Amino acid sequence: MAGNRERKRYRKQSKTVIMGILLVTFLFCGILFYKTKALQVRDSRYGTRETELQEEIEQEKKRSQELEEREAYVQTKKYIEEIAKTKLGLVNPGETLLRPNEEE
Repeated sequence: MAGNRERKRYRKQSKTVIMGILLVTFLFCGILFYKTKALQVRDSRYGTRETELQEEIEQEKKRSQELEEREAYVQTKKYIEEIAKTKLGLVNPGETLLRPNEEE
């Protein structure tokens, strides 16, 4: 009888230990699943942000190219003459400057 009681207690303890292990395992799997989903969401946001930044880089490259072209144009004789005529009212020899009548 004493041996029979010990077996029952051993079986009961074994079932309790197994249930504890299963509970911890399920808890660990749940936490792992939750963290995986959170990382997937974060990865998705980072992917979107990366795309936005790549587009911004492309826009800035185009803007930089336009500025370089503008800089080259500003240094030409044609631009200097254009500014001299429009802003300063200067003319080349032999040209006549016509202005609209300001009274009207």
